[in-house]
Amino acid sequence: MEFRYVKSNQLFADKTYEELFATCPRPLLAADHLRNADNMGALIRLADNAGVAELFFLGEESSVNASKLQRAAASSYRNLPWMFCDDDMFLSKIPESYKIVALETSTNSTNLYQTQLPEKAVFVVGNEVRGIRDSMLGKADLCVYIPVPGPTRSLNVSHAASVLLFEWLRQMMHFHKML
Repeated sequence: MEFRYVKSNQLFADKTYEELFATCPRPLLAADHLRNADNMGALIRLADNAGVAELFFLGEESSVNASKLQRAAASSYRNLPWMFCDDDMFLSKIPESYKIVALETSTNSTNLYQTQLPEKAVFVVGNEVRGIRDSMLGKADLCVYIPVPGPTRSLNVSHAASVLLFEWLRQMMHFHKML
């Protein structure tokens, strides 16, 4: 078998991934008090690629290195609506029928791969050191964790969000019979 490189827009040209969002609402994503502009930029790029409708950075914008964030986000910087906001503003932006899903190792969290994720979802990921604050974790309808078998037992926040978003996408495509 011979393999050769093709640009991703060629590979996905005849695919129907975008059709999912004609029948399924796009998820929302929130990051709780991130410290690292590179992680923020990576989340913007990830959210853009995974079909997220809007991204919220909970916390203060003033301490963020904007040029680092923009560089890490690349072209997604202007493709996706994103904002810095406080908890109240974030919670007011969530449509009533959406469920908040926290990605955190906490009491009562369930294995991501054994959990049916809601179609109308708001995903929350946590700070690089402290995770999701208890006050925000208390707002979650569901809490999931990623099983990590290696000795470090933690993932970078943008990597963890990737696993979560693409597991949601896989589940939704299966549910809507697109796989």
